[in-house]
Amino acid sequence: MPDVMDKSVLELHGVRKSYREDDGAVLDVIQIGRFTVGPGEQVALVGESGSGKSTLLNLIAGILLPDRGEILLNGTDVTKLAEAARDRFRAANIGYVFQSFNLLQGFTALENVLLGQMFASHGSGLERATKLLETVGLGKRLHHKPRALSVGEQQRVAIARALVNEPSLVLADEPTGSLDAKNGGVVLQLLRRICAENKHTLLVVTHDPKVQEQFEKVVRLEELS
Repeated sequence: MPDVMDKSVLELHGVRKSYREDDGAVLDVIQIGRFTVGPGEQVALVGESGSGKSTLLNLIAGILLPDRGEILLNGTDVTKLAEAARDRFRAANIGYVFQSFNLLQGFTALENVLLGQMFASHGSGLERATKLLETVGLGKRLHHKPRALSVGEQQRVAIARALVNEPSLVLADEPTGSLDAKNGGVVLQLLRRICAENKHTLLVVTHDPKVQEQFEKVVRLEELS
């Protein structure tokens, strides 16, 4: 029987992304020859601030399109999908944890997580959203809006929202960047534990050495070109 790890969840081949600056000069932001992540792997992708890490996550998620190259998630090239199809594919296959949380202030913690199911055809409803919030320690804070939650609690809501559709790939953009050291450590351990228990593949981008040292597999962005 072939090893399932022979199959990659994520594959990037010849991916390039550039921007034209105000003076007309072309700035190359992302240049990746090949990058793969296997099922259930937890990977820290390291780069300095401004090195293009967030741009890379947005390319993987299909929020941005590369100038050229292939981005395969579970065998589907997201660069070939139309915008509406990319939105649906992202909702069904990718969980995204943002550094700035991106919670809707007018909605409760539970409502923010439920909104994460809006574009997913297999949304599993109230029971799963509630269970996830309980898992991240917010069972008694379901009906609190973001302003009534601490910064660490808001990031936990964001994690629950990212995981609510049972994605095969979880992307986390500097997930501890807005937190103090204590809360950052707790949140990172929580994210890693839930992903491991549910066999979600996890890709975290960071420039924080304390985050890097938590991962067995660390990849430097500049080494991928």
